[in-house]
Amino acid sequence: MRCVRTAMSQPLPHSVLRQAAEWLVRLDHEGGAANEPAFRAWLAADPQHPQAIARLQGHLLPLKQAPARAALRRARPPRHAATLVKCLALALLLAGVPAYQYEQRGYLFADLSTGRSEWHQTLLADGSDLQLEGNTAVNLHLDASQRRVQLLHGEMLVTVAKDAQRPFYVDTPQGSIRALGTRFIVELSDTATVVKMLESSTRIDSAGHTITLGPGEQVRLDASGPGTPKSVDVQAQQQAWEAHQLLANDEPLADVLERLARHRPGVLMFDRKALQGMRVTVMLPTDDSDRALRLLSRTLPIEVSTYTPWLTRVRLKVPAE
Repeated sequence: MRCVRTAMSQPLPHSVLRQAAEWLVRLDHEGGAANEPAFRAWLAADPQHPQAIARLQGHLLPLKQAPARAALRRARPPRHAATLVKCLALALLLAGVPAYQYEQRGYLFADLSTGRSEWHQTLLADGSDLQLEGNTAVNLHLDASQRRVQLLHGEMLVTVAKDAQRPFYVDTPQGSIRALGTRFIVELSDTATVVKMLESSTRIDSAGHTITLGPGEQVRLDASGPGTPKSVDVQAQQQAWEAHQLLANDEPLADVLERLARHRPGVLMFDRKALQGMRVTVMLPTDDSDRALRLLSRTLPIEVSTYTPWLTRVRLKVPAE
């Protein structure tokens, strides 16, 4: 029996699903008339955009008059209180129901995975040690000739057991990392990979470029290849990992929020473009993300709005008139 996958059954990128959910909340909360041109432009920009709206609508069939349906038909403001709740419920489907999110992103059958705010340590058959942060998923491929770990999402600390006959690789969409030493951190977001060397070195192949990363260095990989390596405080990174804290050193606020979102239930919404240019150096507790957001809001011109325990929005403060 052959299974044919239609376009509607194909997994959609998490970033597209998040954008769709944000549009639904925006249409309900701010009204459809003012947002209609931008919403229609977003729908036309990528065939996956209307697919994401349609798919999320399908998950709201038990609810009456989904706001996305009204927005797609007339781009007019939906009924207020009841439909706002439905929009929020729709957004919750993206991250409030782990099985749905994992199915969409292909993690449901990952060899190893963690939930939000869950940390897990695994000793592999070859003696290597993997420590997975919250909302992380990996696949393992170990055979007689090589050892490969495919990072699907999230962040992990790798301690590699020596085996001269079997090289050890970590693969991400942005490149392949060959361990020439023992200990390093790999973080994968929707569009980039960050590698931080704690001990020894790695060889990285990315977009046709090859670099060697030494101890105390980090590099960001994206579609264009590796960026310029920067120094990293090895001791601080190690302490932050052991204490389950998020350490950021002159990083974009949007990147920090994306990392923090891995430790929260539900959806943490923010506009990356609006926050562009804001950089932070901070240590945040990942086991209390509400406190982490409060710490950020006390020192930065942002406001944090919590609609439900599963939906939080971060945006720039509006200057008082």
